[in-house]
Amino acid sequence: MTYRVGVDLGGTKILIALAEKNGKILQSKKIPTRANKGPEIILRDLVAEITTLFQVPLEEIEGMGFCMAGYYDRRKGVILGSPNLPGWENYPVEQQLNCLLNFPVIVENDANAAAWGEYVYGAGRGKENLLLVTLGTGIGGALIIDGKLAHGASGLAGEIGHIPILPREGPLCGCGKRGCLEALVSGTAIAREGRALLKTGQQTLLWDMVEEVSLQARDVFDAARQGDRCSLEIIDLAARYLGQGLAMAVNLLNPEMVIIGGGISSERELLLVPLRRYFSQMLIKPMAETVPLVPAELGEQAGVRGILALLDNFLSEKGKKLL
Repeated sequence: MTYRVGVDLGGTKILIALAEKNGKILQSKKIPTRANKGPEIILRDLVAEITTLFQVPLEEIEGMGFCMAGYYDRRKGVILGSPNLPGWENYPVEQQLNCLLNFPVIVENDANAAAWGEYVYGAGRGKENLLLVTLGTGIGGALIIDGKLAHGASGLAGEIGHIPILPREGPLCGCGKRGCLEALVSGTAIAREGRALLKTGQQTLLWDMVEEVSLQARDVFDAARQGDRCSLEIIDLAARYLGQGLAMAVNLLNPEMVIIGGGISSERELLLVPLRRYFSQMLIKPMAETVPLVPAELGEQAGVRGILALLDNFLSEKGKKLL
């Protein structure tokens, strides 16, 4: 029996999945991303996990799909950079993985992989044109146009997280610019606003819940669930900025659907309800009436399921060429 491996490398965790040829996931595991160690150590960690975790001989693995957060130039097989993963600038990830492993490897941006997963298995089934946005440590975006992933000239299409919303006075983004959507709406941004709130000394439930240094986005959402006014204001402002960015993209691209994925997307009442309101207000009327904004269905497995589906396409095409 042969197997396939799917990997989703994010800013804080790596999800590794072992799957059958038909894409059914047999086992999966999350391990921390040692982001500050750089690509060489991260990839060695990954290979070590694959060989020990699943207890499957490498010769029984026929291919791996690898997706990660970052700007991936698919023509060159190079990561141009990753705002939340230092040290990956101009890194030949495809070449390095092929050197470390003795089976075929394909590489894709994580948002593209997640979009393909939702298109094949999840919320986007039956649609041919969609926009997916992932909300997590950063913000990713991906486009499917006429049933195909849109990569753009150098593979960077869909980078909605770096639409400038407040380019002059906004906070610094990991990409080096100011006021990007990611710097205003991501989990990192929401946590930053929560810590800034504590520094002001305003009355907030966050004082009773967590110390400033360890505050995360989930703490802001937890306080908002308990009715904390300041936390609700942080989330509402993030929803407004996100609605603005999404409306800009949808007015330009006219997709059939917008899918919201990533860890923060699980906050449906607190985030998605105000987001839908702002999004609808900023769209031109015909699209406000016809373009739904829906939560993703595949959760944290969207990336690995999508990259496994793309791997299947790759191996099938490779097999056809050998006939």
